[in-house]
Amino acid sequence: MQAINWTLRILGLIFLILFQVLVLSKLNVSIYVHPYVYPMFLILLPFDTPRWLNLIVAFLVGLTIDMFTNTYGMHAAASVFIAFARPRMIKVFTPITGYEGVNAPSISELGIIWYTFFTATMILLHHTVYFMISIFWTQNFRFVLLEILMSTLFSTLLIVILAFLFANRKRRL
Repeated sequence: MQAINWTLRILGLIFLILFQVLVLSKLNVSIYVHPYVYPMFLILLPFDTPRWLNLIVAFLVGLTIDMFTNTYGMHAAASVFIAFARPRMIKVFTPITGYEGVNAPSISELGIIWYTFFTATMILLHHTVYFMISIFWTQNFRFVLLEILMSTLFSTLLIVILAFLFANRKRRL
């Protein structure tokens, strides 16, 4: 069963990378909106995944996106940052009942409100690091802040929609 779960996760990662590279990177919504959905893979990793493995996987996923988009390690840095912050964010967002019987963050196991807030926080962290590295100065701080917020909203919306499309509907929504 564990091998099947990881096989599905790898297929999901391939889908997210292809969707990111072939569709979203070509999408020109606005100068303020740059959607990134590949962090969804990092957000949905099982709770019991060792921290060192989270960091390595995040680096490899970010580096893969960097290779396709010529961003020179910016996605890798942002991905490693959210992988580093993930255990702390999981503790911050722990529901009253805890994570008893829940293997990984999911919309069907933990509900839409928990999932949306957790995803939005993780994407906000990712986008803040990514856009601060990409701009590398704060002359246009309002522009960068608006870009971070608009991209976070759009990316979170896309990730929640994808989570609904592929959710296991056996529990609660």
